[in-house]
Amino acid sequence: MSSRLLVVEDHFPLRLSLKAALTAAGFQVEAVGSAEEAAQAAATEAPEVVILDWNLPGQSGLDLLKDWRARGCRWPVILLTARDAIVDRVDGLEGGANDYLVKPFANEELVARINVQLRTLEAASRPGGGMDLSGIRIDLARRSVERDGESTHLTTKEAELLSYLSQRPSVIVERDELLREVWGYRASVQTRSADNTVLRLRAKIERDPSRPRHLHTVHGVGYRFEP
Repeated sequence: MSSRLLVVEDHFPLRLSLKAALTAAGFQVEAVGSAEEAAQAAATEAPEVVILDWNLPGQSGLDLLKDWRARGCRWPVILLTARDAIVDRVDGLEGGANDYLVKPFANEELVARINVQLRTLEAASRPGGGMDLSGIRIDLARRSVERDGESTHLTTKEAELLSYLSQRPSVIVERDELLREVWGYRASVQTRSADNTVLRLRAKIERDPSRPRHLHTVHGVGYRFEP
């Protein structure tokens, strides 16, 4: 059965184009043009992934996203916007977005980023979506870490990275693969995104982050996960 997507885009030609491209990619797509229509559509049938334009008439896409998160709606949201400043990216991600795509973009990149979200959902729904690492309990579905009676929250990318690596135990995964499969980059890029996320993740899931037992660096190559 094809995955259900909700596209929220007020620009009519782009909305039609996105619906056609995503339908051709094998998804079941509902496309609407406002936050009000999106709220109604999501309440009628929960989407698996939402592609949400930031600038909508009336209520903005970011405000709709914040409303959803405040009500406990956890479906992944990819935020679309022409805003490309770092502060805007931070606002979008802190507002609850799982990913952020700057216009204009290639439909192939959007499909890749949707598939990243779907793989993370699938991994979190398996019995192995929870794990115990040296007495630290991790719930990928809830993005939570229970450690010595205290709870810590994983960011979206931390959870996605851990999910991807944990499905490949003892396998060396190259940085370029992580940037492609977890971050959705289609071409080789110079970025420390993976390295910085690994450092933050170690601080949450390792007893001694300076001497990791589970999340190992393979210098000059990438990373390896050991259960």
